[in-house]
Amino acid sequence: MRAKLTPALVGRGLLYTFLGAWFAVSTVKQEPTRRLEWYRKFDPGGLLLPEWRFFAPHPGTHDNNVLYRDELADGELTPWKEITSAVPRKFRHIFWLPEHRVDKVIFDLAAEVSNTILDGKLESPEDIQLSLPYLFLLNHVTHNHPHDPRAIRTQFLIARSAGWDESEEPLIVFYSNLHPIKRTTVRPGVKVPT
Repeated sequence: MRAKLTPALVGRGLLYTFLGAWFAVSTVKQEPTRRLEWYRKFDPGGLLLPEWRFFAPHPGTHDNNVLYRDELADGELTPWKEITSAVPRKFRHIFWLPEHRVDKVIFDLAAEVSNTILDGKLESPEDIQLSLPYLFLLNHVTHNHPHDPRAIRTQFLIARSAGWDESEEPLIVFYSNLHPIKRTTVRPGVKVPT
């Protein structure tokens, strides 16, 4: 005896067919050599089909570290300080750690500057100073980190390290030029945001 074809049964069959096809195409999309690109015409923006190969085929093997120092009025340079907002981890950080966003942005900007320099894509070494990643890093260093009160200029560097692997020496990828630090003068009675 055959089951009666009801709208609910047809709907369930269509849903299962759609989900099965979606799973199959999503699985094919994970093919490591990326030779199969036919699915792009169905999902050109990559919104419907998930990407499970987060870092493949080129996983990150190095950290990009940003350090800065100041030049004092007498020409003396202060020691390098690393830019980091590392905080002691707490259980809640498994679910909520908005401070990590700043670190991620700085890491990505440093990686962009490093890759541009290491790939040799610049006509002139000074061209990097006109790039948005450089300008964002300079703005961050100048305005979001403490400077010596006697400082007149600041400079940053980008170094590439192997992270926890201390057997590999860090590689200094880039030194910025020295840039003036603008001091804001505050009129009496004006509250300065902190």
